Amino acid sequence: MKISTKLRYAARMLVLLSEKKEIMSTNDIAKEIDVSPMYLRVLANDLEKKGLIKSVRGAKGGYKLLKNPNNISIKDIADIHETLDLVPCLEEPKVCPFSNICKMRKFWLGLRNTLLEYLDKWSVKDISNL
Repeated sequence: MKISTKLRYAARMLVLLSEKKEIMSTNDIAKEIDVSPMYLRVLANDLEKKGLIKSVRGAKGGYKLLKNPNNISIKDIADIHETLDLVPCLEEPKVCPFSNICKMRKFWLGLRNTLLEYLDKWSVKDISNL
């Protein structure tokens, strides 16, 4: 299993914004977390649609957190950028003729649920405090 680049960079962006507590331009964020500004704009668009950040226009514009970092879980970010379906039958049981009796499917469901619970326990603020 591999966590996507989108999730990793989006989380880093939100942690940085929570630490700086100010409006930051895409270029400034990109320098801080070593990511392409163009790529960050794509991620920021998704984060803004979900109500986690807000874009501020103008000469001193950029992005700022819209929610308290204590109230943004890593799961919230993962919900935007990940499906976390470890095997195809979790999302679409019909892809496997054995999904209704498969003991492994139950195992994979449990693993996914454990992962989601773990991601939900960690907030952006928690990560910032590490």
